[in-house]
Amino acid sequence: MTTFIINVISHTPPWVWLILVGVTVLGLRQAREYTVSRLRVLIQPAAMGSLSLWSTIGTFGWHLTVQPMWLVGLAMGLALNRALILPRSVQAQPDGRFTIGGSWLPLALMLSIFALRYVAAASLAIAPALQHEPAFAAAVSLLYGLPTGLLMGRAWRVLGHARRVSPLQMA
Repeated sequence: MTTFIINVISHTPPWVWLILVGVTVLGLRQAREYTVSRLRVLIQPAAMGSLSLWSTIGTFGWHLTVQPMWLVGLAMGLALNRALILPRSVQAQPDGRFTIGGSWLPLALMLSIFALRYVAAASLAIAPALQHEPAFAAAVSLLYGLPTGLLMGRAWRVLGHARRVSPLQMA
């Protein structure tokens, strides 16, 4: 088993490890309180959502079970974020930016998308027939959508605080 894992890791292209480092750095930055613009609030879920949807389509193509399952995962993530009320600490600034309390959740979500993509790609490299297995495609698609929904729900909650700043505070 150890030899198998080492073999899979040793055949991973170097650029994959650079992406892992980049994702980790981005996630670690969010572990402490930080202030961001409205655009930066939107970039992370848009980028990670695009990556997860692109991964789903690139791996399994367009099918009646794949994209709907990704959407189900997305909806589950949005609902879960609403129940968890994440991020817990958000403060709208008068200049239109947002101060967000530190959290390990963004790192965990970005790493989950990375890990899922890595495991799915490795699984398909080892057993290419899985690409045509509806249950595998549906499960992976659902799992791609879930963290995307959590990230989008998080951004939605942050942006929702902008409406709470009164016009007098903006002046």
